[in-house]
Amino acid sequence: MGNTCSQVYIQAIFAVKYRNAVIAPSWKQDLIKVIANLINEIGFKTLIVNGLEDHIRCFFVLKPSLSILDLM
Repeated sequence: MGNTCSQVYIQAIFAVKYRNAVIAPSWKQDLIKVIANLINEIGFKTLIVNGLEDHIRCFFVLKPSLSILDLM
């Protein structure tokens, strides 16, 4: 259908094993930048990537021509 528009927002959470607080503040920003760049390189649009010591949250827009499996 030529006049169809879709926009799907996805939130993915990457958790540390056993939810241990092992993501140190000294390298957390580098990890966030790497994850955001990987999401953008695949073709999705990153809205925000952030997290705490035990998990990272990614909020992005799913591109209709790609599947969520392509990212994960």
